Amino acid sequence: MIQGEKRRIRPGRRDSGYTLIEMSVVLVILGIILFVMIGRVDYLLPKYRVRAGVREVASTLRLARSQAMSTGMPHYVQYDVAKGTYWILAPEPTKEPEDLEGLEDTTENAFKQYTYKWVRTMEKQLPDQVVIEKILWSADDPAEGEPVTIEVTPYGSIRRHTVWMTGTEDGAKFTISTNQVTGFVEYQEGHVQPPVLERA
Repeated sequence: MIQGEKRRIRPGRRDSGYTLIEMSVVLVILGIILFVMIGRVDYLLPKYRVRAGVREVASTLRLARSQAMSTGMPHYVQYDVAKGTYWILAPEPTKEPEDLEGLEDTTENAFKQYTYKWVRTMEKQLPDQVVIEKILWSADDPAEGEPVTIEVTPYGSIRRHTVWMTGTEDGAKFTISTNQVTGFVEYQEGHVQPPVLERA
């Protein structure tokens, strides 16, 4: 190079490597993919597929309890054992506010605004090869009829019942149980026999 001659820099050339922003974007994308994949792992292995179905049923019961307490209206959870589906029955007003305008302020008219119809919401299907084997009110009282209807009160109580769930592929068994007084929903491995309830 001749002394005094300026060095020419080729346009578009830069040092090799990645910037901090590029690395951050890649890490965020990998994190999202990993999060989605972890959520689906339960559905890949038979035992964990049953566990995922159990968690979904338990969360539906908890959601119905939360909705009943927040709205002050009873809700119902229904199981269609044969089809492996379940859902929440939520109250929906049948009268719009304008229907009540102009009515005299009497006790009879006050109750007209509390006319509701029951709407099926949050309907879900059990994962493949997962079944509800049996629903029991107590050890000596299996639930019969379709669908099986569970009342959830505005005070947070859930009608006592026990759900036996089974994986048809590997025979994995789980039990969902509810506490009628507290409304707590629990699940555990195996088919746990519910207590014998005294009939009134």
